[in-house]
Amino acid sequence: MPTEPRARQRFRNPLLHHDVPDPDITPLRAGGWALVASSFDRAPGLPLWRSDDLMTWRAMGFAGGHRADAPGDGGVWAPSIRERDGVLYVVWGDPDIGVLVVEAPSLEGPWNAPRVLLAGRGLIDACPIWDDDQDRALVVHGYARSRAGFANRIDVFEADPHLTTARTPSRTIIDGDAIPGCTVLEGPKVYRREDRLWIFAPAGGVATGWQYVFRAPSWEGPWEHRTVLAQGGTRVNGPHQGAWVTGDDGEEWFAHFQAAGPLGRVLHLQPLRWGDDGWPEIGDPDRPGEPVAVWDTPRAGTVPPPPTRQIDDFTGRVVDAGWHSRGASRTELVTAVGGGRVRIAGTATGALLRPVDGDHPHTQVPVLGVEDAAASLTVHDGIVRELVAHLTEHGGRVEILEHTDEGIRVRPVAAASAGVRLGLRIDGDRASFTVDGRTAGDPFVLTGRRWTGAEWGLAARGPGHAVFGAVEVSA
Repeated sequence: MPTEPRARQRFRNPLLHHDVPDPDITPLRAGGWALVASSFDRAPGLPLWRSDDLMTWRAMGFAGGHRADAPGDGGVWAPSIRERDGVLYVVWGDPDIGVLVVEAPSLEGPWNAPRVLLAGRGLIDACPIWDDDQDRALVVHGYARSRAGFANRIDVFEADPHLTTARTPSRTIIDGDAIPGCTVLEGPKVYRREDRLWIFAPAGGVATGWQYVFRAPSWEGPWEHRTVLAQGGTRVNGPHQGAWVTGDDGEEWFAHFQAAGPLGRVLHLQPLRWGDDGWPEIGDPDRPGEPVAVWDTPRAGTVPPPPTRQIDDFTGRVVDAGWHSRGASRTELVTAVGGGRVRIAGTATGALLRPVDGDHPHTQVPVLGVEDAAASLTVHDGIVRELVAHLTEHGGRVEILEHTDEGIRVRPVAAASAGVRLGLRIDGDRASFTVDGRTAGDPFVLTGRRWTGAEWGLAARGPGHAVFGAVEVSA
C-alpha cells in the first residue's frame, strides 16, 4: 500500500523569542540560510545564525563591526547579508561614520576588518544589489534624523562590485515625506523580480510600524508602493523590517521582528504569496496583511520541541558563540575556559552577556571560586542590577547592587555557601534574583535598553577573578 503523506507540522511565532534586532536573511551557496542582526554597541558585533530549515537557528558567532567608542544609540544599525561569487558580504550603517562592509569566504569566517564604503553622518540601514551587466553594485540606505537632521527617505549610490569604493554620491529615489502618513521610512532591503526592482522597507517606528513594498522598472522610477504587513486585529505590534526569503521548492517567506518590551525585537516568520495584481501578500490569507501566530512549517523543516534546558557547560576552548559583551571584550573578560568552568577577570570592566529568552526564563550558575574578587550575576536593562557573591573558603554574603542615577544602591540579601548558585527568574516583564534556588530581594521590572532587550550575564568585581560552572537556562 502507498504510504500516506505525513502531515506538515506547524510552528508558532515568535520563532526566536529573544532579541534579534533588524534581521536579514540570505540563502547560502553551500545550503541553508544565514541570518545577521543589529548589534549597536554590543561586542564583537554583527551576530550570525545559520539554519538548514528556516525553523531551527544556531548561533555561529559574529562578523565583527564593533566600535569600542560607540555610544549607546550608535554602532551597528540594520545590517544586510548577501553572497556573491563565493564571498559573503555584510553591509551596515554606523550613524556616526557611514556605510561599512565586512566580508568572508564563509559564515564561519575569517571576517576581515570593517572598511568604510561611503563616509557620511547619519547614513544607516544599507543593503547592496549587483548589476553585473554594468560591473557595479548599487547600495540603498536610510538616514538617522538624530545625526543627519532629516530622515524618512531612501537613497542609493553606486559602488564597485567588490564593495570597496563608492563611485557616486547618494541620491534620493523614494521620499517618504511625499507619501501620505509615511513616517520613519528606513531599513530598505532591495531585490529583483520579473525585470523590476523591489524594495522592502519599514516605516512608522520600532514599536508601532508597518511594512511597505516599493517597486519600479528602473532606479529612475516611477516607484509605486503598497503596505503589505501591519498589526491589524492581532497582538503583534509593529510587524516590520526584515527579509524576503525563498525556501525550498519555491516557498516564500518574510522574516521580521516584533518589539516585545524587555525581550527586545523577537523574530517572526510569515508566509508570502504573490497576488494576481503582481504584489506580494504577506501573512494570513484570510486577513491579508496581518501576521499569523501559527502556520505550516517550511517544507524543508520540522519544529523540534523547545529544549527544557539549555546548558553552557564550558567544555570547549572558547566560550559559546551566543555570548557577547559590553564594556571589555570577551577576550579581556574570559581568561580561561574549559573543563566545565569559565574564569572571568575582575580587572576588566564589563560583563559576558546573553539576551533574556522568553522561552527559557530560568537561569542558574554555580560560583566555584573567587580570588580577590566577587562573583556577579548581572542584568543589563534600563537599570543595571547585579547579584554579587562575596565568598571566602567558608562562605560569605550575597548583595544586590542597583546602579541608579544617584549612585550604586547596595542591599544585603543572603548568606552564601562556598558553592553558592546565583540565579535569575523571568516572568513577563518582571524578574527576580535567586540564591541557591530561593528568591533573593524584591522582584523588579525589566525595561530593556533603548535599542536592545534586557541581557543577563557573568562578571567579576575586584582585582582578582571569579570562576563559574556550567550555566543552566531552563523553561
